[in-house]
Amino acid sequence: MKIFQRLMQLRPDSVYEGVGKVVEAVNYINANSDLTAYGWQAVAGLPVGSVGVSMRFESLDSLLASQTGLIEDAGYMEIAQSAQGMLAEPAQDWIMDVIAASSDMPAEPSDFLANTVARAQLDNVGAAIDWSQRWVAMVNSIAGTPAAGLMSPHGEGGVSFAQLLYYDNLTQYEERQTPEVWSMVGGSSLMREGFSIFDDGSNTSALMRRIA
Repeated sequence: MKIFQRLMQLRPDSVYEGVGKVVEAVNYINANSDLTAYGWQAVAGLPVGSVGVSMRFESLDSLLASQTGLIEDAGYMEIAQSAQGMLAEPAQDWIMDVIAASSDMPAEPSDFLANTVARAQLDNVGAAIDWSQRWVAMVNSIAGTPAAGLMSPHGEGGVSFAQLLYYDNLTQYEERQTPEVWSMVGGSSLMREGFSIFDDGSNTSALMRRIA
């Protein structure tokens, strides 16, 4: 399985209208194509006005065929073009392969998602894949949180790896973010190993809320 992510930064004066536009676009995609899209808004860890759209798919051919159909759809293009003026900068697209997943990874994204991304250089990619798979197993066993590991060779500065944690609600998120859990995870030998695999200062972590 692969995951497509489009990350967008809304202008400060377009945040509220732009969030509604993401919901409108996702609903249109789901009603008028064979894709299943999800809309996201940042809760913490990214600038105010950070939003996104994600899709799960099996092959690049199928994704491209569906996206081409949307480009030829006048209704979708009207929504997309009306959103252009709300963006502070061009959107960033990611195509990531799922390289690890807990057995309880939800069939579709939960309402809240904690997303941590870090980079590794090419000579550390094998170690980073192995680390990601062990990380998913560790956090799932410690806190019982559904987890997944992703990677993408695209973008600047090396290969990107993402660690996803799924939460049904904010209460569940808070219950699994206790100092005791952080001590067990942060003090583990696996986390110390990660410091030698991923580039210093390359990690970003955000909490996202599903809005569509």
